Amino acid sequence: MSALLRPVTILCVGGNDIHMGAGLQTDLAVAEALGCHAHLAPTMHTVQTEDGLQSVDVLDREAVGRSMLDGLSDGVDAIKIGALGNELIAEVVVEILDPWRDILPIVFDPVSQASKSKTGVCLNTPAGVQLAEQRLLPMVTLATPNSMEYGSGKSYLECPAVLQKGGHADPFLRFESDAQPDYISDVLHVRGRVALEMRHARLDNIQAVHGTGCALSSLVTCYLAKGIELENAVITALRVMQQWLGNTKDAILHPQASEILPGTRMPDQRDADGHIWL
Repeated sequence: MSALLRPVTILCVGGNDIHMGAGLQTDLAVAEALGCHAHLAPTMHTVQTEDGLQSVDVLDREAVGRSMLDGLSDGVDAIKIGALGNELIAEVVVEILDPWRDILPIVFDPVSQASKSKTGVCLNTPAGVQLAEQRLLPMVTLATPNSMEYGSGKSYLECPAVLQKGGHADPFLRFESDAQPDYISDVLHVRGRVALEMRHARLDNIQAVHGTGCALSSLVTCYLAKGIELENAVITALRVMQQWLGNTKDAILHPQASEILPGTRMPDQRDADGHIWL
C-alpha cells in the first residue's frame, strides 16, 4: 500500500493478552487513540488474571516471521517489540528487522517477567533474554526497561537510547530508605548526551493497573512513526501516560485522544537540580 494512501502505521510484535488487555491489545488501543493503524504480529498467547500471569503458549517462529513480513510488506512507519517468548522468536525478530534498523524507528520493551506470575511462567527464556541483549538492543532506536529490568545498566551499553522507567523502583526505595518520594523519576539515556531525568507526581491507587509499561512504549512508537524526534516523543508520551493514569477507573487503562500534542505546552520548568517536571 502506498505511504500516501495509508494512515501512519506501526508494526507491533508481542504477546496476545485477551484476558487482561495488555500486550498487543494495549498496543492496538494506544495506536487507535493516536489515530494510527497497527499491524499485529503475535509471539504468544497468554492467560493472565488478577492473580498474575498463569500460562504462556509461544507460537512457532515461522508463524511469527510470516506475520512480521506481512506487516512490513504493507508498509509501516515504526516498529514496537514486546514479549518475545524464547530465543527462537528473538532470533527470527532480529533476522527480519536487521535490514530495517537504519530505516525505521524500532522500540523494544524488554519484558521477560510479569509483575505477578505463577511460579516458572515467564515471557522470555534466559537464552532469549541473552540473545536480545546481545543482538537486538544494539539495533533498536530505543529500549524501555523498568528500573528492575535496567539493573546496573551494563546490558544496555550498546543500545543507542534507553528510557529507564521508574515506576517499578519502589522495592529498591523501600529497602534502602524505608520511604518513597512523592514523585516517579524516568531517565532518558541517549548515547553521547547527558542523561535527562524527568519527574512527575506519584499517583495513588494505580498499582493494579495492567499494561502501563506496554502503553508507554506504544505511545513513543506512535510519535516516532509520526516523525517526532526522540526526546520530544518520550516527554510527550510520559505526559499523556500521566493523564491517562489520572483518569483511570477500576484499575483499567483506557487510552483515548489527548489534547497534549508533541511540541505543545512542553515543560520548561526545571528545579534547582535541573530536573524536568512533567
